[in-house]
Amino acid sequence: MALLYLVTYRISQATAVIAALALVLMVGFIAVEITMRFFFSTSTFVQDEFLGYGLSICIIWSLGYTLENGSMIKVNLLSARLSETAQRWLTAIGAAATAVVVLGLTYMFWLRAAKAWDRGSVSATSAEMPVWIPETIIAVGLLLFALQLVAHAARHVTDHPSPAPAAVLDHHEQ
Repeated sequence: MALLYLVTYRISQATAVIAALALVLMVGFIAVEITMRFFFSTSTFVQDEFLGYGLSICIIWSLGYTLENGSMIKVNLLSARLSETAQRWLTAIGAAATAVVVLGLTYMFWLRAAKAWDRGSVSATSAEMPVWIPETIIAVGLLLFALQLVAHAARHVTDHPSPAPAAVLDHHEQ
């Protein structure tokens, strides 16, 4: 089981790096767009679309890393009054239930991507981006987050320590 926790954490680290790179690319794209508009009175005309895709990657692909590092907002109104064992089980049940919901969303995005592929759908902008590409990127991000949720739930059931660095976890528990 320790290998599962470590592998899912490494996947979450990699997806967080991808999310960070997407953010850097978004900033660069905005700088290019500003430069084009200011100096050349023109535009790429696809800024809104591509920044939307980038924002989706930034949010969805960083969820697993955020979860495992203790950076997600957690309302512990109920759990603070429970024993440590009950808190672990409540966290595990919550993570498992969330994984089920996220897997449902993943399935819906997969169906949307498959339908867009079959129909040859493209975005309604001048970029004419095949719609299956962003739909698939979102589905993969959701699937990887569901995997992290399952590992997070299992880790709390087995009372296994997080593979996240202790310094990061200690900082977020303050």
